[in-house]
Formats: sequence, structure tokens, C-alpha cells
Amino acid sequence: MSAITDSKLIDEFDAVVAGAPVVDRHEVFARLRRELPIFYSDLMGAWVLTRYGDVKAVLQDGDVFVPITEGPGASVFGGGFFHWRGREHNKKAGIVGRRIRSPRALRVEISGKVSRIARTVAGELPLDVPVDLREGFTVLVPLLVISQLTEIDEAAKLRHWYDTIMAGGTSSIGNPGARQAALVAMQELKAFLVPLLAERRENPGEDLVSDLVTADYDGQPLPDDEIVSIVGQLLPAGVETTERVLTSALRRLARDRRLWERLRAVRDSDDALASFGAEALRFYPPIHAANRVALSDTRVAGRAISAGEKTVAVLASANRDAERFADPRRFDADRFLDGPDRQYTSAGDVLPFGAGTHHCTGSRLAKVEIVEALRALLERVAWIEPLEEAPDVGGLVLWSPRSLNVRLHPADH
Repeated sequence: MSAITDSKLIDEFDAVVAGAPVVDRHEVFARLRRELPIFYSDLMGAWVLTRYGDVKAVLQDGDVFVPITEGPGASVFGGGFFHWRGREHNKKAGIVGRRIRSPRALRVEISGKVSRIARTVAGELPLDVPVDLREGFTVLVPLLVISQLTEIDEAAKLRHWYDTIMAGGTSSIGNPGARQAALVAMQELKAFLVPLLAERRENPGEDLVSDLVTADYDGQPLPDDEIVSIVGQLLPAGVETTERVLTSALRRLARDRRLWERLRAVRDSDDALASFGAEALRFYPPIHAANRVALSDTRVAGRAISAGEKTVAVLASANRDAERFADPRRFDADRFLDGPDRQYTSAGDVLPFGAGTHHCTGSRLAKVEIVEALRALLERVAWIEPLEEAPDVGGLVLWSPRSLNVRLHPADH
């Protein structure tokens, strides 16, 4: 490729970063995979990776590539999951994982709870009238789940904080204003949470917050600042992934009545719904890119990366790489039917939850939420009539429909 062609393609990538609706990001990603799989983005101040093998290699190599913990593109939580390494990560993430990741907890405690929440929220949706399925369903299900798991009844009131915090974290690498707003929101969230931590320490219950305030690491209790960071991350992370992929998946089903009816016929099958959910996570990843920084000099895709340099691994591009997925531009609800559970673990092929050490602790919880939310809606609704185009909005990192206005036609039981 010539320098002029490279420059034009990078300009198109910059338009993707800016969230320009006229740019077909997946076409840009496909061209980058073919012609410029690694390049330096002046806009993002980072090396950008678009091929599946390179993206997964960076995410898996936790010894060299770690989450950014300071400056543009870093989480504003100031600690927690992204800051831990090695034994500390295993021990502290395990405090949370015991309640939302272990097979026993998922089977005995989580699954029934999520099912009841999903059926309750689905049962309250108005039928035969316009409704925003995002606000009325896809946000509420995971939000109520995380509210119950943390026993923070006010979690719904915290949305204005965590929306701002998420926008100013990993997606702020090119937006300093968003980062500053997120830092302010984080201080407000801390002021809300600290008294709650003191109350749980005095009167612990069977919830995630109580687990954290009564836990210790190397004989010392976790400090309040660290617990605030963990809980602060759980609130948006516990909602963001599930809400975005469910909204995108239901938009697809509203546009494809035959697929909706096919799913209705197999709604009792966990595997069928989990496979559909895994394909939705591949095709419509809720997080399109992940930022990392190199701890030491290394090489990726034939390029030298120096210690301290940042990388942006484009998950949305990797998930449509023909080198890894057959016919990747086709949405195939049965693609992972032979073993859908694997796609919600660190051994999975799809990359919405990252990979390696920092693979999302809540990925298995997300699977339960996706399956039970779909089942609850499939049971009550004969078909979804779309009332709008519902285009995606956002930037490079966060990208999904802002709303999903539909009319739900009741099932004839």
C-alpha cells in the first residue's frame, strides 16, 4: 500500500473513533485486517490491532500487556479488577467470583433469581402499544439483578453516575472532557457508597458488598477506597454488557420475524438461547475495543512495541475475522450450538469479555441473564414489530442502539 492509501484508511478509522454514522465500521475493519492490520493512531496515541490472532495474543499476554491504569483511556475507578496482577488478582477477583461465577452459585442461587426478575420485567411490559424495549426491558433486567446481588436498592438511581463513568473511562482515550466528567461522577459515587460500606460492616448480609467488607487479603481488610472501586465497577459492568448485546439482539429479532419464531419454538433449550446469545456477542459486541499498555519492549504483528506504549485491540474487528470464523459476515444463531457455554468462558472464541487473566469475572452471569431475558420475552410475545430503524450510536469502544421502539404482539398461549 502507498502512504496516501494508508493515510486515507486511517482517516476512515478516525471517523469510526468519532462515531460518524456514515462510515461502515465493519467495512473499515475488514480493509484494515487485509491492508493495515497494525498501525499507529495519532488520534488515540496507540497502536491499533484488528486481526483476531493479534488481538487475542495481546489480551492473553498479561505479563506484557496490562490494562491502562492512568491517563487517557484508563478506568477512572482508581483500583480494582484492572489494577490487580497475579496472586492479588486471583484472590480478590475470587471474592466476587464465588458469588457470580462458580457453577454451584450460578445453578443454586443465580439462575432462579435471574429468571424471576426477567419474567417479572417481561410481564410488566405493555402489549400492543409502542414501548422502548431498551429502557423498559434490556436495561432493567441486569440492573435489577446487580441490585439484588449487591443489595443496593438505589442502584437504578446510580445510572446517571455510571453512564458518565463508563463514557469517561476506556472510551475517553480521545475525549479529555468525558474523562473529567467521569472523575467528578466517581467522587459523587464514592460519597454515596462509603456510608453504605460502614453499615454493611456493622450488619453484614448475604450479598456482594458484605462479602467485600468482611473479606481480607494477607490478613488485612480491603480498604474502603478499593471496595468503592470494585462496587463502582460492578454496577456499570453488571449492566453494560448484557444491556447492549440484548438491545442489539432484540433489534435483529424485530427485523427477522422468522428467526424470532424459530427461537420461540426452542425457547426451553438453554443451549439454543445461549448459542444465539454467543453469536450476538460476536456480531454485536457491546465493547468494541480494549486498551492495553506494554510493560516491556515486545513485538506484535511484526512491529516493535516499546515499553509504555499503548495498544487498542479492536474486538469488533477480531470477531469478524474470516481467519477465525467461517462466513463471519453472516449472523448464524446456531454457530455455537455444539458447546455454547464455552463462549462465556476464557476458553471461548468470541472476544466480548476479553481474554487471559482479565477475562470478565461476570461473563457466566451475563450468559444466564441473556438466556433468561430472551426466554421471558419469547414466552410472552408472539412477535416484535419494529417502529424505528434504531441505529447504533457511540464511538470506537461503546457502540449499540440508544433506543429500541417497538410494538409487542402478545403470544396466544
